[in-house]
Amino acid sequence: MKSKFLTALIGLCLTSGIAGATNPISLVDETLTYDVMYKWGFINKVAGYATMSLRNDGDYYKASLYAENAPWANSIYMLRDTLYTTMTKGDFFPVSYTYIAHENGKYKKDVLSFQRDGNTFSAEAVRYKRSAPDEPMTSSTLQLEAQGMTVDMLSSFFYLRTLDFDNMSNGQSITVNIFSGSKKEKLKITYLGRQNVSLNGSSYPAYYINFTFTRKGVESSEPISGWISTDGQRIPLKVEGSLPVGKVRALYTGPNP
Repeated sequence: MKSKFLTALIGLCLTSGIAGATNPISLVDETLTYDVMYKWGFINKVAGYATMSLRNDGDYYKASLYAENAPWANSIYMLRDTLYTTMTKGDFFPVSYTYIAHENGKYKKDVLSFQRDGNTFSAEAVRYKRSAPDEPMTSSTLQLEAQGMTVDMLSSFFYLRTLDFDNMSNGQSITVNIFSGSKKEKLKITYLGRQNVSLNGSSYPAYYINFTFTRKGVESSEPISGWISTDGQRIPLKVEGSLPVGKVRALYTGPNP
């Protein structure tokens, strides 16, 4: 569930730019920050932090994300995740993607190189893995392929923000492919209308969405909810999901939207 929730925070993606479902948009250089909250019964405290950045680079956007535990949680489960993506401007097709994870002494690095031929997306995925600090590094290579719009864990976050939610009907669902280092999945998004989100003592109008992951036709996570600001920035304000014990939420802490 941790990886699904991180994907939700990063991603929240939707339908195909090939089909013209997005609005023309130019994203500005930015850095967005989030508190990751853990709630169980009367416990409600900051369990981690995430920072995402976007930079214009000629014909491409380059983005990064860094996520880590709050200090008190390190003794329970050490987590440091870093993601990078390069995507084309205008259609947000991924070009390259890297995911680096340090978790409880384990190390993993996934490097994906994307290709597109018409409506076919493919990627060579190279995975580097070490199960413990004193263990040798191993590597493996996998070929991934899918028909229709395909994103990675990070490019989906920015692709989502170009969608014309005002012309989507309440309950409308759309599905895209998403590649990680070792697998491909389907990401189904359902638009559920507008709701207000309270942050830092203020209330903001937001588009409310719900999404699920499926792999080989079987749902691989519980539904996750997200709220995106209705203004021109389209900032994801809140992401919420359930854990086996308690709930986890990511709350936007950057400049007020």
